[in-house]
This record gives sequence, structure tokens and C-alpha cells, in this order.
Amino acid sequence: MTVIADDGPLTLADIVRRTGHSRATAHAVVSELAARGWVNRSGDGHFTVGPALGDLAMSIAHADPVSRFARPVLEDLAAELAMDCFVARRTGGEVTIVESVSTTAPSRHHEWPATGATMPLRPPVCREFVAWETPEARAAWIARAPAALRTRLGLALDAVRARGVAIERMTDEHVTLLTALDSLDSTDLPAGMRRQMGEILSHLTAIDYLSDELLDGADATISAVTVGAPVTDAAGSVIASVVVCPSGNLTPPELQRVVDAAQAAAGRLSAPRG
Repeated sequence: MTVIADDGPLTLADIVRRTGHSRATAHAVVSELAARGWVNRSGDGHFTVGPALGDLAMSIAHADPVSRFARPVLEDLAAELAMDCFVARRTGGEVTIVESVSTTAPSRHHEWPATGATMPLRPPVCREFVAWETPEARAAWIARAPAALRTRLGLALDAVRARGVAIERMTDEHVTLLTALDSLDSTDLPAGMRRQMGEILSHLTAIDYLSDELLDGADATISAVTVGAPVTDAAGSVIASVVVCPSGNLTPPELQRVVDAAQAAAGRLSAPRG
């Protein structure tokens, strides 16, 4: 039930009118809120926000600085790289996109998850959330994948942990399909078809780069869909990820620039180690 409006304190009659509750119900609710300190009741019968509600808001903001500061960090990152990026926050067995910034027009061939979208923490995605887990947790996560992918996943987790980021790669088939889709006018691809194309592209995406698969030559190119850098809490646990979306070919120096920027942004959102 809404008690306080933007235009100032409310009387009990205001609350009854705006909520549609009976006077008796409204009185009982605001009396309980006042007893708990969530609202203040003045001598003339007006209700305003109480100190307990303000303390709760401050506590929530302090408890989750990732969500609080994600937007400015992403805006700086997107401006530096001229690439789309987002922050994914882990809650239990799910990952939620808490903020995203786009520097380009909507893609004709892929739509990145919108702010508020959730996905299960399951293989083969979200590897940067799992790479620093205990061996038992890593093994349990890998066991949820098809048997044919498990060896590759184990090697990928090792590679992610060693270099500090996950790099989603593109196969030759992926690049070919992207090229074909880029030749189409956006009006040729309705929203439903774009979503289907996104699902097809996800199936063509290989599971990360292993250490010996990254090329060293400055003239070489590396196909990268995303680069994900972990955000950690004071205990060193991975609680979120800063994800940059190159979605194309990069030279090794260009990839390193993206990796460095993603890690710096993740560092800004990470808590100091206790």
C-alpha cells in the first residue's frame, strides 16, 4: 500500500482514497508501520516517511554497491571502448542483468539481454562465475553439461581463471551467419525471427578460448562475442560480472585493450578484500 506521495505528507483520508482500502484497514496498516518506525505520524494526523525506512534503503544500497554503481561504471566503459556492455549479478542459482549500456543501434542479428533479464547459472554460460569456485562446486556445475562438453568446460574454467576473464568465441559458422545477416535490411527480420537467430547463434558459439588458442601475432584476428570480467565481494567470491560485447574480430592488442578495460571496470565494482 502506498503511503507517501511525491507531493508531500498524506492524511488517513488521502491514503484511503489512493489505495482503495477501507478506513479501518488503512488505519491498522499505517499504525503498524508507525509502530515499526517506517512512517512518522504528526500531531495533525499527517503521515511521512519514517527513519526506519530510510535506514533500510541505505542498508540495501550499502549491501549491494554493484547495482548502485553499475550505471556510471558501464557508461565510462562503453565510452572508452565504443562497445555495448552490461553487468550481470549473481543471486543463488541465477544471474540477473542489473544494468546495460548500448553504444549502437539495435542489432539486426542479436539482441543482448535486457536489464532485468535472468538466466540460470548453468553450463556452458557464466563461466567467470564458476572458475574461482571450489573444485567440488566446479565439478557439480560441469556435471550438469552434456557429457561431450565436460572435458572442454573443465579446460575452459582453468583458462578463465588463469587469464582472469571469460572470452566467448565465434566459430567460422557463427561469423558466416553474422555476415549473411548483416547483408539483410532490418525490416526483413521481425523481432521473433531476430530472437530465433540469436538462439541459433548461441548454439554456434564455442566454449571459450583455451590458452593455446589465442594467437600472438599483431596481424592475427580473434573472433570474440563477449569478454566477461568477475566482480568480487570482500571475501573474494565472484558475485557479478562486467561483460563487454565486441561481437566481432579483434587483433590481440585490441582484445587485450578490451580485457584490461573490463577488468578495470570490474575492479571498480569489487569490494576491498577483507
